Amino acid sequence: MLTLRNVFRFFFVLFPLLLFSQAGKVLIKTDTAVVVANGEMRSLMVQISNGTATAKNLKLSIKAPEGVRLLNPGTTVNSEAGENLFIPVKIFIEKKLPAGNSPVSLWLQDAAGKIVASCETVLKVEARRQLRIFSDEPQILIYRVGDSLNISTQVSNGGNRTEEAEIYASFPQGIGNELILRKKVILAPFSSQKVEFSRIIDREMLRMEVFTVNVAVTDASKEFFGNTMVTVQNALGNRRYVDPAQNPFYRGIENNYISWSSNNPFDQISASHMLNLHSTVNIGNTKAIVNMNGTFWPTLDTKMMFQNTWLKLEHNEFSMHLGNINDNNMEITLNGRGSQLTFTPSPETGTAISAGVVEKSFNLFEPVRVNNFPRGYSAFARANYALNGYQSLDGEAIWDTDIFQRSFILKTGYTYSNKKDKSFDVDLGYGYARSVSHSDVAEPSLSAGLNYRKNWKNYSFTSSNSYSSGYYPGIRRGSTVLEQRLFRSFDKFTLYGAYGLNHYNPKNIDPLYQFSSFSERHRIELGSSFRYSRKMDISLLSQTSTENSEVFLGEVFARTAIKFESATAGITLNYATDDQKNRFTLSHTQGISYYRGITEPSHIYNLQAGWHHRNLLISGNYQKGNFLLYEGNRNGKISDGNERLSAVASYRSVLLNNKLNLNFNAMANLDRQSGKSLALSSNADYRIFRTTRIFGSFSYSYYSSGAHGNKNIFYQAGISQDLPTIGDEPVKYKNGTIRMFTFFDHNNNGTYDPGIDQPANGVKVRINNILFMAAEDGYVKYRKLPFGKYVIKSNENEWYSEIQEVDLQQKEEFITLPLVKTGVLKGKITYEKTGKFQYEVQEHLAGIPVLFRSTTGKTFTFYSNALGEYSAYLPLGRYQVSLESQAFQKNVYTESSFNDVIVEASTTKSLEDFLLKVREKKVEIKRFGTAE
Repeated sequence: MLTLRNVFRFFFVLFPLLLFSQAGKVLIKTDTAVVVANGEMRSLMVQISNGTATAKNLKLSIKAPEGVRLLNPGTTVNSEAGENLFIPVKIFIEKKLPAGNSPVSLWLQDAAGKIVASCETVLKVEARRQLRIFSDEPQILIYRVGDSLNISTQVSNGGNRTEEAEIYASFPQGIGNELILRKKVILAPFSSQKVEFSRIIDREMLRMEVFTVNVAVTDASKEFFGNTMVTVQNALGNRRYVDPAQNPFYRGIENNYISWSSNNPFDQISASHMLNLHSTVNIGNTKAIVNMNGTFWPTLDTKMMFQNTWLKLEHNEFSMHLGNINDNNMEITLNGRGSQLTFTPSPETGTAISAGVVEKSFNLFEPVRVNNFPRGYSAFARANYALNGYQSLDGEAIWDTDIFQRSFILKTGYTYSNKKDKSFDVDLGYGYARSVSHSDVAEPSLSAGLNYRKNWKNYSFTSSNSYSSGYYPGIRRGSTVLEQRLFRSFDKFTLYGAYGLNHYNPKNIDPLYQFSSFSERHRIELGSSFRYSRKMDISLLSQTSTENSEVFLGEVFARTAIKFESATAGITLNYATDDQKNRFTLSHTQGISYYRGITEPSHIYNLQAGWHHRNLLISGNYQKGNFLLYEGNRNGKISDGNERLSAVASYRSVLLNNKLNLNFNAMANLDRQSGKSLALSSNADYRIFRTTRIFGSFSYSYYSSGAHGNKNIFYQAGISQDLPTIGDEPVKYKNGTIRMFTFFDHNNNGTYDPGIDQPANGVKVRINNILFMAAEDGYVKYRKLPFGKYVIKSNENEWYSEIQEVDLQQKEEFITLPLVKTGVLKGKITYEKTGKFQYEVQEHLAGIPVLFRSTTGKTFTFYSNALGEYSAYLPLGRYQVSLESQAFQKNVYTESSFNDVIVEASTTKSLEDFLLKVREKKVEIKRFGTAE
């Protein structure tokens, strides 16, 4: 109680002292901190307290940093004794004020200039980032080797903080490659800087019809802020036609190269050397492609092996393939050496016929045994015929032999697609197989297939079905597949259901080699996916499956039929940061599984996690239990104790201006039953010159299981040289050449007169909107053009030419394009002021045709802009100028026209304004008065 009394006494004495200390003073107060933004107006409320016994004449002064504009910097205040005043101070935050804290000082001065009170506030400017980039020239023309291609951009910092920006310019280089140039700049707030990139124009660039240079800007932390695209157009006066429906960048250029590599060169057993070559030669309408892959083992008594080595000749609609053939797109897999002839009468529709023969020998130059093919051979023919743009037919005929059987296959198919929401294909095949060892054993067979796809509203349905009987000699022998999937999309999530049946039971026609590979699996799925947030997606999946198969069990590996059943449910989370630099994946699945009659139902689960950071990928997987039938079959025993842990990591790095590429990979696996393994690999390639690169790789693998284990080391080094394509790419359509001579027609007679007229060097012309720049001799040459009609016109303002039409129906058409000098006529269209008796119309000025009629009877038409202004580039002469009245609004007319207007060379003449008038309304006036 005594302590509490002492506290009250203390405050009783202290409080009056505090009041007394504040009395007799002048005080100034405002907010201690204010959050502001660039470009806004703010008001600071300043409180002035006169605690003295007399009136005061005070002056308020303010000091602010650069970038803060004071709208009332000095204010005189008359304050009575004991008065409190509130004065608003207007400030404007300019764009140049940087982000951060900026102090503002305020003080009061008395009549003698003495500071009697002061305070300070802090303006907290929120950081705003706004890097932008745009091109000075969005389109650039190139036409000569050795010139410089300059890409000019403006990088601006519209934010209020200093930015260290890095600008990347990506130029195409070769097939599928690019050259990236980099530059760094420091940008002050609200400033911009010009950034240029240059490359020397080479022949490779001029082989492209058009390409784009992508220029992007990032900040110091590599965060992407924007990009701009610059289109580079080839304007070379002598070039070939490029189909606009094809890739406009590379025109199907072959990636030609030759390379040499050595594998484990210091190993006494596995050392080998490889020679690879791919080259293309075009002569007229004939194209020859050579591909070679040769392998040589210096320490072994083995001849050099040539695989994937072939020669392909193409001439108009025909092509021939000689050498190694590897084709997986037929009812059997073709792999060996032989020849194939193809006839393509209509490349546009896909109609084609091909036939060939293949001996099943993997080495191209292995001796040929005419009377004995130890591995067998295949003879085949196939065709595809387009009925129209939506339907096509196809068929195959195959005769095949091997050490077990002789067989043939006949197959036909039908395909339909409406190019929108529906497509399906049906195929039917017949097969016949006869045993080699028992010629009386033969079996016919059948195959069928149906694939269907349909989309409507929010639904999508796909069905994939195939059937092949057990003795069918194709790759689908004894296989039945039924896959059905129905997809439904809602506003915020998607839902799908699926059923799958895989039945496999092939038969061998040879009685001496009977086997059983029976397996069957039924699977039912139900899943959904939705966007949980802007950064996270979630997928849900439930599945139940049943598998039946014959496996080998016990010490004698007796064939035993077993049944495996499982039911699982899982969830997958995908998360990405705002800058997309980090992506995370987490997937968890669990359920039960068991082998019917062998094991009890057991809990199974699987956990997968992955992290993708730029060029780094790390993932891990842990599994407990069996999810599939084969996982529990180990060494003739069925077990539910499957447990394994695995991890994978990979990293890719691009250095030295995209010249050096490095890849590193690591994989580790720990399996309770099969053991542990580790694999490390890396590869690198460095482009020492524009067309030359060196490469190398290294891999190490280790496996251990109980007392057994082994390791393997592989390393490789090599060099590769790009090769040019010889000659122009041949075409498979009727084509010709337009050769054009363009000249400056100084005497306006339409004929080239040496000594008076001059070749139009550098003049731009268009052939069907394709731009060309005439060579020094005035010639333009457009090769490999499809037969048809073409429109030719000048693309110059100061030189005029008549538009010409050419019907190309032969190997070459020659035309001349005379250019005459032009002058400029400018003018404007205006409306007269209207009164209350005229119709009401809106003053539309854009798009009004202005007609210029020459004394020769030719009419030129130009159009006005939104302001009613027009500019006309016209050949020299006299013109009558008028407006096209049919383009006027209703009730609008003009009485203006100009006769005998002279256009002179290289001059700009301004005409009087055209005056548009509005018709008056018909007003009936009634007079009222007294009849006399």
